[in-house]
Amino acid sequence: MAAVTLDRVSKQFGAVHAVRELTLAIHDREFFVLLGPTGAGKTTTLRCIAGLEQPQSGDIRIAGERVNDWSAAQRDVALVFQQYSLYPNYTVRENLAFPLKSRLRNLPAAEIESRVARAAATVRISHLLDRRTDRLSGGEMQRVSIARALVHRPLLMLADEPTGNLDEETAAQVLALLREQAKRESGAGILVTHSARAAATADRVLVLTSAGLHPQLRGESSER
Repeated sequence: MAAVTLDRVSKQFGAVHAVRELTLAIHDREFFVLLGPTGAGKTTTLRCIAGLEQPQSGDIRIAGERVNDWSAAQRDVALVFQQYSLYPNYTVRENLAFPLKSRLRNLPAAEIESRVARAAATVRISHLLDRRTDRLSGGEMQRVSIARALVHRPLLMLADEPTGNLDEETAAQVLALLREQAKRESGAGILVTHSARAAATADRVLVLTSAGLHPQLRGESSER
């Protein structure tokens, strides 16, 4: 079953067509890349999947469920951005635990600690848990951002230019980590990038040009 399907999805901002009738299926355990220049509609597509933007037309399904009317919180997705958005005066442990302490989740302290420890071990930052995030390198901060996304145990990991501020070696490590997470027992990973080097790590690549017109899909199991 496809982890995500888009059926003739369109999104406009005024007279500008950011995404035009995009149809796409992203499979379970697939690391998928949306590649293209600024203005091609990559980030808008990602935000529509995440529930941060509402398309004017078309259907979006996650794990077979139509989610057009679902909020971002209901869609079981996690977002990783180029900007880290961490609390600089908090330790890594506190940054990871913070989103789990909401009244909506109401998790016991032992469960929060278990999730924090597991996410930290997954991205190999256990040794940094008691360090403040303003004392970390760029690569370490991005790993913390990924770990903070993982504590939710999301179905989908969505990443928007997560390596833009990183050196080549660190960027390669972060991409490998995102791909690794997409290959879990359930779920998928979607990466937005303008970098052909980053796109080379994907199972399949959708090349968007000219605000979503004439997309080209590359990979082993092309749908179009």
